[in-house]
Amino acid sequence: MGKLIIFLIIIGAVYFFFFKKQKVENSKKESNESKDLILCDKCKTFYPENEIKKIDGKNICKDCYADS
Repeated sequence: MGKLIIFLIIIGAVYFFFFKKQKVENSKKESNESKDLILCDKCKTFYPENEIKKIDGKNICKDCYADS
């Protein structure tokens, strides 16, 4: 019985150190995708690329878009 518990602890440690670390690294890569800053043509503020919409050829941030 003791050998089974030790075996399960080892399996749990391997899972925690290898598989959890990969999931955290993947989520960090996804969150850092949009590093480019783009100037909003309306308020002249820089925003991440994923928060900018292109409307009539102009870059508009989500705040300015919500106000209009």
